Amino acid sequence: MQQLASYILAIHGYPSLVSVVNQSSKSHSYQDDDLTIHEVETLYHFDNGVVICQQTEQDQLMLETASDSVCEDYWINYRVIASSGIVISPQQKSFSNLCQQGFWLKMQRDRSSILTCKIDL
Repeated sequence: MQQLASYILAIHGYPSLVSVVNQSSKSHSYQDDDLTIHEVETLYHFDNGVVICQQTEQDQLMLETASDSVCEDYWINYRVIASSGIVISPQQKSFSNLCQQGFWLKMQRDRSSILTCKIDL
């Protein structure tokens, strides 16, 4: 069984057991009351045949008032689309902002480096 974290780490350019070989994105915006919502969907194809879909959503107000001191709402979801018979767990992972995702990525990097150290011993 492989961890979804390995794929998300590779998407963000961190060392991983898998590599992104191709990606394609599409985006669109729509009105929800007085807000404009921007959505982006990116498909990542990996060297082992796995396909992961990353979806993000952010409203226009957050884009215009972005601040480095506060972590604004920014919905991010990763979902396994095709696994080529490989068991991946979990099948989906979501974050409510970039700070949450960043912390999770750091924890996964630290965890994978600890596992690598144990294997090398």
